Amino acid sequence: MDKKYQVFISSTYMDMKNERQAAVSAILEAGHIPAGMELFAAADKKQIEVIERWIDSCDIFMLILGGRYGSIDPDSGKSYIQLEYEYAEKTGKPFFALYLNENAIQEKARGSLGLDAIERNDSKMLTEFRRTVLSKMCSSIEDLKDIRIQVGNSIRQLSATNNLDGWVRASSVNAIHGLQSTLPPKIEMFSDTSERYHMNEIQSGRRLSTVKIGIRNTGGKTLSNCKVYVEQIEPPPDIPGAGSTKLLDTGVFQLRHDDPERLIEIAAHWDHIDQFRFVTPLPGGAFGNPFDLKDIGKRTFAIRVKATECERSAKFELITDDLKRLHLKFLCYIE
Repeated sequence: MDKKYQVFISSTYMDMKNERQAAVSAILEAGHIPAGMELFAAADKKQIEVIERWIDSCDIFMLILGGRYGSIDPDSGKSYIQLEYEYAEKTGKPFFALYLNENAIQEKARGSLGLDAIERNDSKMLTEFRRTVLSKMCSSIEDLKDIRIQVGNSIRQLSATNNLDGWVRASSVNAIHGLQSTLPPKIEMFSDTSERYHMNEIQSGRRLSTVKIGIRNTGGKTLSNCKVYVEQIEPPPDIPGAGSTKLLDTGVFQLRHDDPERLIEIAAHWDHIDQFRFVTPLPGGAFGNPFDLKDIGKRTFAIRVKATECERSAKFELITDDLKRLHLKFLCYIE
């Protein structure tokens, strides 16, 4: 079913007109629908309320961060782009961020904008916000062609890893509804950096970072006796027998085709130790086999969902950042 996704574009305006236009063109060329504040009619409500309503109605949130912090909301003292970003993150809206690197910002300052391309009043606020954005999954851009490439790639990745509503023709919906009950079962897996899939908890002054995936049956028949395994860990953990397939501690479950996705915890990590743990049961029910992370970095592994009716595997990347928080990235299905 061919879906069109509505993408909210967040950025400062006067200094980022060309970048916004490049994003609009890329979204349209990919067959989707751009939305930005310059397209909205004036309203009697407070500006941030109008913004939040539009973000809610969109499928994807996109931030393009340049060299300016932007207009300030008088109530919060934060810029509107920061409030937009924080609202999208808080509500679990699938999002991606692009940021102009230093070369791109300096090139703008040498153009017609001059020093207006660089923040002069709220530089500390911009620095802190930029640090927040760069601590999450984001991509550096140097010119307009980078935006066109990144926009298409990011929309494809988010649509593959999230259950986005999107827009479809009514005729397509009717046709799919009639065929749904005859389709074979099919397993789909989802992950992103929203709260639904990535949880941080503070316990006794320590941060516990947990990553999850969502599993759905997108076919037409019930999946029974489902089990979830972790396997193909690269580089392999430095403990005997670590490379073998391990059953995640999820129990056995079933998934109907009309059920919402089931969330499965994959790994957890405390910020004061150099180990993460896949959620695998040990004899006696103890939590996890520890996997030594001698160097902060990346690991890839496969998650296999096996049911009586079918099975499917997908490859993921597990990243530990400088603050020892886990990030889970979907890479591809293993056919």
